[in-house]
Amino acid sequence: MLMEVRIARTFEAGQSSWRRAARHSVESERTSASGGLCCMLHRRALALFCLVPGLLAPAARAADQTVNITGLAFSPRNVTIQVGDTVTWVNNNQGAHNVVANNGSFRSGEPEDQFTFSHTFTTAGSFGYHCQPHQALGMTGTVTVEAGGGGGDTPGKVRFSQASYSAGEAGNKATITVSRIEGDDGAATVQWAAAAGTAAAGADFTAASGTLTWADQDDANKTFQVTILNDTADEPNETVQLTLSAATGAALDDTRKSATLTITDDDDGGGGGTAPSAPTNLTAAPQSTTEIGLTWTDASSNETGFQIERRDGLAGTYQEVGTVGANVTSFAAGGLTSGTFYVFRVRAQNAAGSSIYSNEAGAAPNTLPLPCLASATVLCVNNNRFQVEVDWRTTTPPAGQGQAVAIPTAPDSGLFYFFSASNLEMLLKVLNGCSINNRYWVFFAATTNVEVGVRVTDTQTGTVKSYFNRLGQAVPPIQDTNAFATCP
Repeated sequence: MLMEVRIARTFEAGQSSWRRAARHSVESERTSASGGLCCMLHRRALALFCLVPGLLAPAARAADQTVNITGLAFSPRNVTIQVGDTVTWVNNNQGAHNVVANNGSFRSGEPEDQFTFSHTFTTAGSFGYHCQPHQALGMTGTVTVEAGGGGGDTPGKVRFSQASYSAGEAGNKATITVSRIEGDDGAATVQWAAAAGTAAAGADFTAASGTLTWADQDDANKTFQVTILNDTADEPNETVQLTLSAATGAALDDTRKSATLTITDDDDGGGGGTAPSAPTNLTAAPQSTTEIGLTWTDASSNETGFQIERRDGLAGTYQEVGTVGANVTSFAAGGLTSGTFYVFRVRAQNAAGSSIYSNEAGAAPNTLPLPCLASATVLCVNNNRFQVEVDWRTTTPPAGQGQAVAIPTAPDSGLFYFFSASNLEMLLKVLNGCSINNRYWVFFAATTNVEVGVRVTDTQTGTVKSYFNRLGQAVPPIQDTNAFATCP
């Protein structure tokens, strides 16, 4: 009989990853001598090989999970699922409780004596949660969401790369990006449409629709363009509604199936003759193994949008990675690589010009749970559960990795130097505060003013906590007693 075999492997360790996939048509017949399945391979040349029994069996995958509330505990406390799976919490007259994500991504509501609450996890990562009235009593749990199902692949989901886009009125065309995430198994399509919001079709833009297509094993971003029609009227900024629908071969991400395109006016209006003030309080935090979320404070009232820039690694140079419309104060930076420290900045824009840049913010994406392997640049502390790495940058030499110095008599602590072993730069420790506030704590102090990016990874969950110090500023002491909500 004819069958098609896909062999796919994914490997990630430290800062390197590789992936190989091959597709072959094979003609097979049983053989009692080997007890396996012998196959004739047809691909430019003929070869014989044997497949171990069970190789073609589908990989096991995690199922939806139920967590019961028993007294002052979640049972089981920690569960592992895969992207797309659902966790259901059940409280059957066990007292007034609720379920609240530590990062605010889900919540069952106010505490109740009896409820059933379900949440579907659409991104990989570690998600801590707690009962609001009983968190201090240790009523916490963790959902670990893995990216894929065993050695195979998944079709993934399609979505807009960001929730909002912006384009100048004189820009003629706005380019809109659509991403395929969390899998690339099989061909996929999705229909897109650009329709009137506050902008009028035919007067401010050209209404349009079409289809985007991905081939099997294709997870590259796809784009379409919206034609902007310029005029001379002094008018407010206007919006175009963007939608995705009728996806085939892959799921449609409900959280990003619509987006807004803001057309910024350039006719003596659209913000007036004064450039906007710079945004403030920029922060960066990992959302998954490939995404970092940014938030900032809008400090102006006349911007038409914001420009987001990123440098890859401390030694990188800034490049624009996206824009968002007026009054938007967040951005999801995707397509990132675990083990890399990224630095971001944002500025506001209008027809009169751009603001100065915001403060810089840096972070690294989460990673896969892997054992800590101590090396010249990697420090393993707290019973080897936490992995610590430090990147640095100055003018001469331009950049490098901190050299780790373990302290055998203090296994929760370690040292780093940048230039010479006789010139120690940083003392860092990770403490177990689980019995006090159900957290692991990160403390460090440094005697330097170089640019520093510190990555502390919980190797059991892959959760990464990052700390960034800009060049020329003395590194402030860090006392983060809420660093990791991953007890025990």
